[in-house]
Amino acid sequence: MFTAEDQSILKFESRSWHQGGPKDLLIEFDLGLSSAAYYERLLELIDEPEAYRADPFTIRRLSRMVEPAFGHREIVG
Repeated sequence: MFTAEDQSILKFESRSWHQGGPKDLLIEFDLGLSSAAYYERLLELIDEPEAYRADPFTIRRLSRMVEPAFGHREIVG
């Protein structure tokens, strides 16, 4: 189920990030999630059709990023 928190995660992830450290701090400050919980949910969102409909650009970008690590992933949308 796609929630308001999921929408916030996608909005947060759609920002342009150039540094690694501050993002982890902002995840906790802005979203109230640990980095581990954030990234776990982000990976789950790649396979959710509702997430794709909400932000296809971000979901496609994330899918391309994880494909080399996890193998081929089909975008459901």
